[in-house]
Amino acid sequence: MYLLARVLSQQRKRKDAEALLRESIRILEEAGLGESPACLQRMMFHSMELMNLKQLDEAENLRRKILHIMELSKGWDSLGTTAAAVQLSVTLVALGKLRESEELLQRCLAVRKKILSEDHIQVASILVHLARLSLLRIISDIKVNNDLCRSHLVRGKRLVNDAIRIAEKILNPSREDQKKPKNAFGIELERIAATGILLEALEIVGHLDSGRMAIQAWAPANSVLLLRLPREHMKHGYFKIDVVRIPDKCWLFIWPAKYRISLRYTTLRIHFNKFEKFDYEHFEQALRRWVSLYNEPRTRNIVSNALRPLYMKCWRTLVGATRHAPFMDAPHLQDLLAESQQIMKELGGENNMMTGSVDFGDAEE
Repeated sequence: MYLLARVLSQQRKRKDAEALLRESIRILEEAGLGESPACLQRMMFHSMELMNLKQLDEAENLRRKILHIMELSKGWDSLGTTAAAVQLSVTLVALGKLRESEELLQRCLAVRKKILSEDHIQVASILVHLARLSLLRIISDIKVNNDLCRSHLVRGKRLVNDAIRIAEKILNPSREDQKKPKNAFGIELERIAATGILLEALEIVGHLDSGRMAIQAWAPANSVLLLRLPREHMKHGYFKIDVVRIPDKCWLFIWPAKYRISLRYTTLRIHFNKFEKFDYEHFEQALRRWVSLYNEPRTRNIVSNALRPLYMKCWRTLVGATRHAPFMDAPHLQDLLAESQQIMKELGGENNMMTGSVDFGDAEE
């Protein structure tokens, strides 16, 4: 029944698969095997099917049950227990229970650092989950507390940078690490996992940059400068200001106010927001890393085959999240974008190069 359920799941017959899984688990539980490894395996797969069917409450209850069994049998200092906790945290995020999810992930992070090492790929995986939580907190708090959003942004950057560092260390091992005995199959699996983590981290970088622009847009203005310009400056629908001194940590917004037109003048309003200038360095570095994964022989086959959908999705997120940013017209970025677009064409993505971004709400204009 369990194996048939897996086949049905692959065929997208999820309701039939879920019914078989439920019956398979019932049989084992009635036989007194409800806490056996075989039953836990079925319960974990069942919880995934419930998530796919959007039955989130039932998935949460089942994953809490799995975690409880793992805690009783193996304790918290176990990789199996942390795996169950990570699954539960994903469900909690889907239900909007961000605080509890973060507490679980922080506990998992401490355990994995203790059992494995601070630079292990499973540690990087937890860092990516935590960085994604920071992004979700920006989305939830952006209209309520701008300062809190900035702290989420700083924390998200730190977490995602740590994840990128670990992934790149695995993909580009030192001479000492290369001397350690490992079989070729194990090395390839580790390389695929590190590439996947790196792509997820780069995707979050794009979302965080989008979040930074949204925070700037929602930040309340602390000073206003009114200009009166000759009306003929506006007749073509655009204008240029040659000399305006702006403090280093201010963001400039320019838009026409309600037209207060006299015979010769109209009023424009310029808002200065006390916030850091938009720094495109993170975006540029992320896009260069994305390009290098294709150009590097050791990872080209991975992103072209095993992780191709994730690789292309990462590009769409990176470019889509910043497509309206003013720095996108910079010549050196245009060259980088052209190279990345050529890679997408080679991968067969030229007909589906739509970009997407996270919705941070409609900022005031």
